[in-house]
Amino acid sequence: MKMKRVMSILLAGTMVLSMAACGKKADEPKKDAGDKGGDAKKISILWPETDSTQVDVMENYLQPALKEKFPDVEFEYIPITTKPGESPIKTMSASGDLPDIYFTGGADMDAVLGAEDALDVAPYLEDGWLEENYTDPDMVKHGDAIYWLAAGQNAYYTPVFYYNTALFEANGVKEPTNMDEFVKACKTFVDKGVTPITTADWVSSYSLIDGILASAAPDALEDLHSRKCDWTDDRVKKALSYFDELKKMKAFAPDIVNKDDATAYSEFQAGNTAMMLTYSWFNGDMAEDKLGFVPGTFNFPAAADDYIQLIFEPRKGNGCGYTANANTEDPELLTEILQVIVKAESERHNANGVNTNFIVENPAEPANDLEAKRLEAYKAAKTHLSVLGQSQMDGVTIAEFTTLYNMLVSEDQGYMSANFIEEMQPIWEANTYGATE
Repeated sequence: MKMKRVMSILLAGTMVLSMAACGKKADEPKKDAGDKGGDAKKISILWPETDSTQVDVMENYLQPALKEKFPDVEFEYIPITTKPGESPIKTMSASGDLPDIYFTGGADMDAVLGAEDALDVAPYLEDGWLEENYTDPDMVKHGDAIYWLAAGQNAYYTPVFYYNTALFEANGVKEPTNMDEFVKACKTFVDKGVTPITTADWVSSYSLIDGILASAAPDALEDLHSRKCDWTDDRVKKALSYFDELKKMKAFAPDIVNKDDATAYSEFQAGNTAMMLTYSWFNGDMAEDKLGFVPGTFNFPAAADDYIQLIFEPRKGNGCGYTANANTEDPELLTEILQVIVKAESERHNANGVNTNFIVENPAEPANDLEAKRLEAYKAAKTHLSVLGQSQMDGVTIAEFTTLYNMLVSEDQGYMSANFIEEMQPIWEANTYGATE
């Protein structure tokens, strides 16, 4: 995945508001999707030309697959050429001009669901199709409905620490297996004059608190997801005290609130930090010939053998991707087209070394030993939970969370986890997203 695409999706995700159930009202006038005139059925598809990954998907996988599967259908491919975050979907939705099938990002979901413009394809899928074609079918569902048949590559992306093996060996530090060992390792580096951790601003806000909770209080993290506890829970407070220890010892590189991926990587590459916290799509850059040293990797150190694996997949059923227009007289055909699209996209991702939730005949093989080790830990996890910012916060909540988190991770030693929890709790209570089990 291209990092520019990742960042545009993250920025768009912060704009997502509460979701509304879909389904067109019977008394509303319909503007039919699909042109039944003429000898050939005509289907229009809106796709993101500005995304290099999707260009490859469209030109080399999707178009050939659709041509082969539907030789009698005339497809019109309409590229989105605007800048990321400037999607015309909302305008088209408001004017009733959405094409038959269209690509939706995070900023589009509220408009599409709220206007009831997304077709629920669940009634048109064959019995058992979802279970046969997805490793985790529940990730595709929005309650009982299915609006996106997403490839689900984000389900395999995880936060991960890459580390400088030479610095670890020179300072007598081993891979930590729990949070106590992790904090001790960071203290050793600080005492030796080595900055322990660098990371990009968005990476830390989308993983650091979650990772500490998953490591030190996994049951509390699960309870936050299911709303069985809140931020004032003693288990949460105790776990986040590890964050306070790291902050007090200055374990983080300066100014990570404003640091981007490239800057963090340069620091790590130069040997200025012992570790870099990032997401696993950075794996291709974590090679000895690029770094100048042999890298190692570990996930957030687990509290027990049965640990929680954090993933980057958005809230269940809101994975984004191609959506069928609810204003159609042929929902069966649009559903079939979406099935071909998700298969083609998934084949492309796996061919490029990226696993997907959608099952393909030739799944991606680990690109290197680091990735093989990460996937081994991924598959061993008892539970896979999306990070809170992706799955449990509406647009307002995530904006407020980000502001408070930036204060927490700043160099202000007067703002610690207790301050964060005190201010985060009422925001969490106002969050419109309900629990997910």
